[in-house]
Amino acid sequence: MWIIVLFGFLVPSALGQGCNYAQQVGTSPVAIFSPNYPGNYVANTQCTWSATAPSTNYRLQLTCSVVQIPDGTSGCPKDYISISRTGRTDFADGYKYCGYGTFTEYSNANQMSIKLSALYNSPGGRFYCTIQAVQLNQAAFDPCNCGRRKSTRIVGGVNAGVNEFPMVAALIDLSTRKPFCGATLISNWRAITAQHCLLNQGPGNVGLLVGDYDLSTGADTPYSALYNIQSFSCYSNCNTNPQNVNDIAMVRTTQEIQMNPGVGIICLPWKYNTNTPSQFAGTMVEVSGWGDLDFGGPETNVQQKTSLNVIATQSCRNVYGNVITENHICTYSAGRDTCQRDSGESLMYTGTDNGRLYSVGIVSFGVECASQNPSVSTRVTPYLNWIITNSPESSYCSV
Repeated sequence: MWIIVLFGFLVPSALGQGCNYAQQVGTSPVAIFSPNYPGNYVANTQCTWSATAPSTNYRLQLTCSVVQIPDGTSGCPKDYISISRTGRTDFADGYKYCGYGTFTEYSNANQMSIKLSALYNSPGGRFYCTIQAVQLNQAAFDPCNCGRRKSTRIVGGVNAGVNEFPMVAALIDLSTRKPFCGATLISNWRAITAQHCLLNQGPGNVGLLVGDYDLSTGADTPYSALYNIQSFSCYSNCNTNPQNVNDIAMVRTTQEIQMNPGVGIICLPWKYNTNTPSQFAGTMVEVSGWGDLDFGGPETNVQQKTSLNVIATQSCRNVYGNVITENHICTYSAGRDTCQRDSGESLMYTGTDNGRLYSVGIVSFGVECASQNPSVSTRVTPYLNWIITNSPESSYCSV
């Protein structure tokens, strides 16, 4: 196999063979691309690139302008690019990418590893990226880096993995230091929640907890942080009960929320803003948080998760009457449900083309927990313009 040097990286000229290269990267962009680019790589290609910035005063910025990896389904079970933000070469903490599009990633410190893995029967694909060292204060927040879960109980649920859902947050009563509602990060300044969660509350009495997992200990994750709240934004008056209509709100922190492997944002569902009746009906969504394990039952300190079925709007209207509109999204799964303190959490839908998580609903109300009746959430898509208008300091990305 011939080896040639291109833009400072070793790239194999023969295809279908393994490759494993390392390089120190400076502030000038260095190209990383799949074998045979701009043609397709062949089946069974396995390549890794490990990059190191000059010092710990720098991070690495990876910008991928061409990504054409086939079979972009949830979890990327076939071909994928994996990014370790810590530089691990076993990619145990890797974030997988597949499908078609672009993305930007930043390393946690001054090391990053990239892996291309193709199946034995892959039809082939291609990618083109550049990587460069940037000073810490230049590693800006990227709104397109959304919806990432760390791959690897709500009622009927199970423990989530530690920092599995970096976008999941909780509203904390600062007088009791306990969570009372869920929230989801949508920018480096904002979290989305249910308006009824903010009734009889004031910004000075509420904190936003991010990056946590087990509320009983501070040793389970290094990413836990509690942010003070500067202001509330409610669709209607924050001092009035929304009465199950337009039950959506945002909280703004006093300081910028720092992104890291345990803290990230969810994608907003711009691509699903189609006004389709009963959109998502028949699909599964996930919820995660620190809600009660049963109606009137014990609280939990450990973050829980569960999957729920989205049902048709009319099926939900048959139970609750005409209060249910297309601005609602309803879920029902026997033995699984959201419960007290889960209000304000997101229904997280996994994009079938890119594996990213989208907030498609905000948990609003129901009858008891895991009963025979569906739970009702506020559908997010009708409120996207309201979100933009009421968060001028934030940037969002349609992915």
